Amino acid sequence: MKKSLFFVLLISSLTFPQIFVNHNTGTLQVSLFENGYIGHNFDATQGNGVVFGTAPDAMFTAGLMFGDNVRGVNGMVGSFVQGTPQTPIIADLQPFIPFTPFSSDPNFNQIAEVTMNDGLAPVPYDVTIKLKSYSNTGDKFVILTYQLTNNSSTTYSNFRVGIFADWDVGAAAYMNNRRGMDIPRNLVYQYLQGTQDPNYYGVVALSGLTGGTSTDIFPGNTSTIRNEIYLLINNIYDSTSSTRLGDFRSFIGSGPYTFTPGGTIDVAFAIVAGTNLADLQASADAAAFKYNNFILPVELSSFTASVNLNGDVELQWITETEINNHGFTVERKTENSDFISIGFVKGNGTTTERKVYSYVDKNLEAGKYIYRLKQIDYNGQFEYSKEVEVDVMPIKEFALNQNYPNPFNPSTVISWQSPVDSWQTLKVYDLLGNEVATLFDGFRTAGKYSVRFDMSELSAGTYYYQLRVGEFIQTKKMTLLK
Repeated sequence: MKKSLFFVLLISSLTFPQIFVNHNTGTLQVSLFENGYIGHNFDATQGNGVVFGTAPDAMFTAGLMFGDNVRGVNGMVGSFVQGTPQTPIIADLQPFIPFTPFSSDPNFNQIAEVTMNDGLAPVPYDVTIKLKSYSNTGDKFVILTYQLTNNSSTTYSNFRVGIFADWDVGAAAYMNNRRGMDIPRNLVYQYLQGTQDPNYYGVVALSGLTGGTSTDIFPGNTSTIRNEIYLLINNIYDSTSSTRLGDFRSFIGSGPYTFTPGGTIDVAFAIVAGTNLADLQASADAAAFKYNNFILPVELSSFTASVNLNGDVELQWITETEINNHGFTVERKTENSDFISIGFVKGNGTTTERKVYSYVDKNLEAGKYIYRLKQIDYNGQFEYSKEVEVDVMPIKEFALNQNYPNPFNPSTVISWQSPVDSWQTLKVYDLLGNEVATLFDGFRTAGKYSVRFDMSELSAGTYYYQLRVGEFIQTKKMTLLK
């Protein structure tokens, strides 16, 4: 079916059959492989391709690619060199967790998931990639979301994620393809000058288009191709549609990202089709609408843990956007236990405004604790946050802390700590030594404690508060303003 190239990159790991799923909306079919290919494997011997209606298969092969400006891209770039066996140009991805069977939700009746890594690359980035794909009956698009996790100890700057698509619109008539770009829609597309297939096909960068083109010149040679492809997804080239005929390959990229150790990147694309350019643009708009309203993950910009004066762990997290966010289950584990659920914080549904959340985990013994969030959508789908770790230190001495705020009106907080289990008394006195309030009088285990004291019924002036724990006695002064 396809052309040959004048250079060879010897990779033989993909000569074995690869598992794939076939999304079928009744209008559009798209095959996705467990090693990152889209449409077909590298030599078009497996997969159903991309088929729109009754038209012939329009895809030779496509695939995911990613990398930085130093080493260039890893991934799956599937044009090949004729030979025995036929050899893909770049074939770095391998399955890590197999495809799940199709599942569904109220908005998509075919949802599949697979996890890959770039372990076959000559120099791996040490990245795992979770592909989650979505389609629904009648749609003219299939949405692909990629969550990349950096398992290395290296921070990758200027990191980009893209799709390579070797369209053959009109099947054997691929030499008569034309190309186009719709920058406002983040869309790179191809179509045929001929009668074999009147339809238009493209890839939409749902996370933003920051680089791309369609070219009939395959970039670079065996030593430069990875960096040449990075350049193609780093900048916009030839953004106007062209009437020139050729065998075009599309490149489309999002970024740049700063990819830190342990960090994740969420990027999404859609394979789209239409009966003409206007219909293709409508498909691209519909894919963007569905992604933004039903898939876009909750964007968690921070998640932190700290120990307060009471020895409680305070968790705080911030979201920048939320889509269908039911809420967060807070989970905790120790070094010797599994995660358990300790609480739930309700989400804000769908919002583009920054939201700040918090949760306090109280009455903890000394030790190391690890926390994570399980963000749950209304449809039951969920994602885990990164993990945060905190040490709760053992209490070694008695202490009565200065109240806060001080001076105050009308209330203040008094905190203290005790390294032993014992009867504890906290009282307030005026300047003459008269007791005006008992804030606590009872047995407490070793720990850190606090109490809020409202003095709205008392006159302005200076007061003393005193803690008694066994033989330990400590007194501090506070000032009430009116």
